[in-house]
Amino acid sequence: MSAPSALLADGRSLSAPLLIQLFSGQCLVLALHLPFMPPWLLGVALAAAGWRFLQLRRRLPRAGVVLRLTAVVGVLAGLWLQYGGLMGMQALMGVLLGIYLLKLLETHDRRDGRVVVIIGFVTLTAAFLHDQSLLMSAAALLAAAWLLQTLVVLAGGRPGRDAWREALWLLALSAPLMVVLFLVVPRIGPLWSLPQADQAATGLSDEIAPGDIAQLSRSDARAFRARFDGAEPPPAERYWRVYTLSQFDGERWTRMGPEQHAASAGQPVSRFVQEASRSPYDAGAPRYIAELLLEPDSRPWRPSLGTPLASDARQRYLADGTLEGLVPLSSRGLLQVGSSAAAPSYPDPAGPAWHRLLPQDANPRSRELAERLWHAAEGDPRRYLAALMARFGESPFRYTLSPPPLAGRDRIDDFLFDTRAGYCTHYASAAAVMARIVGIPARVVVGFQGGERHPDGHFTIRDYDAHAWIEVWLDGAWERLDPTAAIAPQRIEQGAEAFLGGSDDFLADAPFSPLRLRELGWANRLRLNVERAEYRWQRGVIGYQRERREALLAGLTERFATLWSRLGQLTLGDALRLVAVATGLLLLWSAIRRWRQRRAGAEGHRVRLLQAWLAKRGHGPLGGESPAAHLRRIAPRGGAAQTALEGMANDLERLLYAPLPDAERHLRRRRLVRQLAEIKRRWPRRR
Repeated sequence: MSAPSALLADGRSLSAPLLIQLFSGQCLVLALHLPFMPPWLLGVALAAAGWRFLQLRRRLPRAGVVLRLTAVVGVLAGLWLQYGGLMGMQALMGVLLGIYLLKLLETHDRRDGRVVVIIGFVTLTAAFLHDQSLLMSAAALLAAAWLLQTLVVLAGGRPGRDAWREALWLLALSAPLMVVLFLVVPRIGPLWSLPQADQAATGLSDEIAPGDIAQLSRSDARAFRARFDGAEPPPAERYWRVYTLSQFDGERWTRMGPEQHAASAGQPVSRFVQEASRSPYDAGAPRYIAELLLEPDSRPWRPSLGTPLASDARQRYLADGTLEGLVPLSSRGLLQVGSSAAAPSYPDPAGPAWHRLLPQDANPRSRELAERLWHAAEGDPRRYLAALMARFGESPFRYTLSPPPLAGRDRIDDFLFDTRAGYCTHYASAAAVMARIVGIPARVVVGFQGGERHPDGHFTIRDYDAHAWIEVWLDGAWERLDPTAAIAPQRIEQGAEAFLGGSDDFLADAPFSPLRLRELGWANRLRLNVERAEYRWQRGVIGYQRERREALLAGLTERFATLWSRLGQLTLGDALRLVAVATGLLLLWSAIRRWRQRRAGAEGHRVRLLQAWLAKRGHGPLGGESPAAHLRRIAPRGGAAQTALEGMANDLERLLYAPLPDAERHLRRRRLVRQLAEIKRRWPRRR
């Protein structure tokens, strides 16, 4: 009988096909990290694989200790230079990848191969620290299936279809347990954490100068997603507040934190910020309740539609009307926020004088213009602001993503009287300065305006939706005033994408963005469907929280209680019929199980009968002896039955322990029956 072909034909040493399989698994795992890792690690992977294959062909010696240590030191040095240290998350991920790739240099037998696969599983899992998207999950499942079938081959399975069938069967067996654990096991926080690298979901900053936000129009990066519980706000109310900027140095508007405010004003910090799940500054009822799906960000900002009033978890409520998380987000998270969709109705503890401060003797032409408009308005703040907005709406002022640069000390003067072209930050900065000149408290607010509404009802807010507007203190409350609504009302009504889409600078940093195909019907529908699936994945799977788990368990408990109460209402006849059906199903299942056991254990049953037949003739098995070993031991005494005994031992071992295809298994079973008959026929007779 010819020996079956196997991938490990050279004994314990790994052959070229298996090395290729291990390297292919490395490539699949590496592809998950590719957008996040240093590109030079690809060279490390190719160098390690190339050396190992040349060594297999005896063109290079085995990688010695010196070479392996040199490679490790080289990788560590490269990561140090890349990240400035080895303690950040990205650097530690690079170390893990380096270990995984260089392990191939010392992989020579099946044990080493299994170690490579196990490190591959760890590295695959680590990829979810970067991204938990639907695409990443699908790619990780493919890589896991490849690594699992490699383990099957390393365990002696046949490569190809049989190994894949076994791997997929193992994955299918584990799926129910995975689902049950996901649904019912409580989520716990990590027992350890890695230092997080600085990352930002958006380029929005807590300080701006004219022209800064215009740069964000070049990007389609997703800032966050939102779904409203109940009514949706109209476009004119979709102002997502992020930062309140109240300090102006003549060039930039910056945010002063609550701790700085408290220290400078000599007041307790609690007047400027408090941790709660309900705003301590405004007891009003929320007009809109939004569920936010937030992107990872090393800054703790949380968007709110106007003034935040309530949240489903404790947050930091700032007296300037903004919301912060207790900690930055290292992964995507869900947050429910109730808000007013309007500016804060309560005073800022920093006081009106703080919101009137301006650099001395700056922008003289703006001061002169403000005095003329104030005089014409007869000292009425509302008439003055209306006149200012009307001036912005007149020619030659224009709204552009590519305004002329501003330099020098009097930048507001240069904008209002010379360039007269700018983006939202130009107009917001100029309006706030003009309000402060005449003594109206004013501040700049930055965040997002608008967002793309998807057919399923959720909104996606991107970098190009970034916006700036101002708030002024009038009649005992802050009021929102958006100069952009005067100069470019289409930007507010239609959104940034519709209004800015024709500009050359729009999405300039995203040349392959699918948003560029939004005018192509089928491509845009495909994009929306993909984004809808991704949103549902993130919201339903990644965002599965304790409340949803408890609601699911409560629903299952309620259904079980309802079923139990209905069972208690059954009549005697119904109960007997139910018992009869259950008994019939149980008997059917038992019969099928016995039939499968007889079919699967037919070989062992036949061999046990043969062993009993041989024992009657004085050739029974020894204690602890396997059936195959028993048949091989007595084969030399079998005379003409020796060949049949040895063949039966070999076929029995293959049938019991080898993963055989169905055709070969059927052939060996038939041969086993023939060998059994031949042994009984040819066994030497007693004289």
